[in-house]
Amino acid sequence: MSLLLDKRELKKAAKELSVLKLQEVMDVLTSVMEERQNESVALDKVREFAKAQGFTLEQLGYKQNSDGLTVAVAVDDIESHDSKRPVKPKFKTINKDSQFFYVEGGSLQLLKTHTMKKGLNDRGIDVVPFSKVEKKYLKQVDALLEDAGKQALVNFNQKVDIWNDWAQQHGEEILVKR
Repeated sequence: MSLLLDKRELKKAAKELSVLKLQEVMDVLTSVMEERQNESVALDKVREFAKAQGFTLEQLGYKQNSDGLTVAVAVDDIESHDSKRPVKPKFKTINKDSQFFYVEGGSLQLLKTHTMKKGLNDRGIDVVPFSKVEKKYLKQVDALLEDAGKQALVNFNQKVDIWNDWAQQHGEEILVKR
């Protein structure tokens, strides 16, 4: 791959290849390019759907990198591979004092992942801890935390289902939903 990044090296390699080999290389590169384009279209659809449903991509099992999105460990992968042990879920309570907030579009928003913080700061949006939230937005804090608590409960219960399915097959501890 690094060979393709340097044009001089690419030209040297092309001179050494026969016409048939060059055609094969071009066919392979074209097919890879088409696959990447299809992946890009699919990821754009996932982004739009996630945004429309109010989810962040991190919540859906994706993580940002410089080349775009890459798939992290997804729930479907855990379910499809019985031999893989899923992560044992732990319920985390939401502590108001340790949460961060930001104002976007005139309303207060809860910072769901700390990976969002840099992106928000790059866009000129200040991310502040609970102690520095402006007084006019304090009424919204409890509603945001309640929604986040409900979502955390749903996510935990889904992870418990996945864990319990695996645990039954492998003789591990069965967890109780909350």
